Parts: sequence; structure tokens; C-alpha cells
Amino acid sequence: MAQFGMQMPASRKKASGITVYTAMAIVSCVCLAAACAVMFFFAGKVGPDGNAFGLQEPKNIKLAK
Repeated sequence: MAQFGMQMPASRKKASGITVYTAMAIVSCVCLAAACAVMFFFAGKVGPDGNAFGLQEPKNIKLAK
């Protein structure tokens, strides 16, 4: 096909670099990590004895000051 001046669609090299989609994925991962850190910080304030993963007893909820 080369003698007729035709080119295959996949013969073109892709640009190597950060695309818009890669940048958006990185920004969304940073925002998600920041949201998880904020929620962990505030969960420690309402958890029993400052434990972010602890569960409160029903009808015996205590908040840290």
C-alpha cells in the first residue's frame, strides 16, 4: 500500500507526555486523598477515646472535647 501513498491508521506515533485526562486523574486522586485525610481527622474527634475506627456504644455516645 505504500507505493500508492496510503498509510495505515496505526502507523502514526503517539505523543508521549501528560495529557489532559492524565492530569485530571492525578488531580482527582489528590482530592480524594485530601478528603480521606480530613474525614479521618474528624472521625477521631467523634470516635471513642479519639479512635477514628472505633464504634460508639448505642445510647452511650460521648464526644471528645
